[in-house]
Amino acid sequence: MDTFHFHLHGDVQPLDRFFQNCIGSCHAYLTLREDWREHARLIQREIGFRAVRSHGIFHDLVGIYQIPWGGERVFNFQNLDKIYDFWLSIGLKPFVELSFTPRALASGDRTVFHYQANVTPPKDRGEWELLIRTFATHLIERYGLEEVQTWYFEVWNEPDLQGIFWTGSMEEYFDLYALTARTLKAVHPSLKVGGPATSRNMWVKEMLDYCAAHNVPIDFLSTHHYCADAAFEMGEFSGIHWRGQKAMLHDVQRTVQTVRQSAFPNLPVLYTEWNVSPIHEDVYGKDSEFTAAFVLQTVKDLSGLLEAYSYWAISDVFEESGPGLTPFSGKYGLVNLHGIKKPVYHAFHFLSQLYDEELVSDAPSLRVTRSPEGNVRLLTWNFVEPVNPDFHSDYPLSGGEREEEIVLEGLQGEYEITCYQVDREHGNAFRAWLAMGSPQYLTAAQVEQLKQTAEPSVCDHQRLILDGTLRIKHVLPPSGIRFYDIRRVG
Repeated sequence: MDTFHFHLHGDVQPLDRFFQNCIGSCHAYLTLREDWREHARLIQREIGFRAVRSHGIFHDLVGIYQIPWGGERVFNFQNLDKIYDFWLSIGLKPFVELSFTPRALASGDRTVFHYQANVTPPKDRGEWELLIRTFATHLIERYGLEEVQTWYFEVWNEPDLQGIFWTGSMEEYFDLYALTARTLKAVHPSLKVGGPATSRNMWVKEMLDYCAAHNVPIDFLSTHHYCADAAFEMGEFSGIHWRGQKAMLHDVQRTVQTVRQSAFPNLPVLYTEWNVSPIHEDVYGKDSEFTAAFVLQTVKDLSGLLEAYSYWAISDVFEESGPGLTPFSGKYGLVNLHGIKKPVYHAFHFLSQLYDEELVSDAPSLRVTRSPEGNVRLLTWNFVEPVNPDFHSDYPLSGGEREEEIVLEGLQGEYEITCYQVDREHGNAFRAWLAMGSPQYLTAAQVEQLKQTAEPSVCDHQRLILDGTLRIKHVLPPSGIRFYDIRRVG
């Protein structure tokens, strides 16, 4: 049995809420859909992220840059305003990924994803500069400089995946970055710009060296990573493998060290996309209880290292590979197509509900927090490493259940204690859907049934009069989670 001791008046540290500073979404135009908006409202009510990052704000569906047939260039911000107005109305600042190339400005026809985002470099530097300048000026005129200077402007998405997200070279990306950054700073020097928004922690040193050598503005360093990795060749996965959950920590440590040893040692580091695996059909890695325990372990490991850690993504209203074929299809969302909460939703909800003071501890998979009033909330989980997963079925796990005792000292008086659990059998709509026979099209009654099943189970609720010590004992199954709300009532 693992035993951990805490004292209510022991050493504390601020709870690092970097995991709430941003969350991802698919492409920007999808956020005009009412079902996406319903999902976002739910997530903001119960979790509360501070910003949202999506692809494709310059996509033709948004329609900012247009050249009508035989006509003159037109800037049109109607859809943009609807998108950003809504985000801001629910407390989400735009994290502006400046992508992709409008068709009228593109140097070629190469596209990516079901929605055909053009990934070729702009054919006219002057027109790209005008687009950036007009775009940024419009934002300031509509939302005010005081607001817009709190946003992040990130140049492109994963340009290192050449032939997939970018058909140019690294040097051509750096040239585009420099043009974009200087243009934004010319609109107003307080606008925050950064990149390179690469996959797999790539081009970090090269980006920093380039900006230092060419006196190019950079306000933050951004990159991405997943725990499953692959070689990308001509737009296809090859050699996908599981790197081990601790690879997430090692990635971030290396990136932060590279930044600290650069010409920009105080530069904020943001990971603007992450998840278990980048494979769209990896149902177990995205929809199951495993995802939730993986998130909790990774967020704990990385606390104190990053400015933001943007989980990919809000919702399964997500169409990179086309609309989902089934209610649970391995897409990246916290909720599925119908707004049904996945286990990973609860991981973020529980994290968001922790108090702001965290009791210092070396417990690897446990967090205990306190409020000024002497209440306690604690979150514990059992993350188990997979062994050689094939990413198309349940991951084989390397371990089993974990027995744990948590001893809390310094609790005097009457307390109400409520415990919630999420695991394979509880708070798990994905497993409930499988038990239904995996229906492809859900009825309204089935949706409602799964929404109820998706809620965490209350595994304990009692009132106790404590004379200094509370002992909590439980057995956590693989990927099991427990959240305790311990509230003083007398």
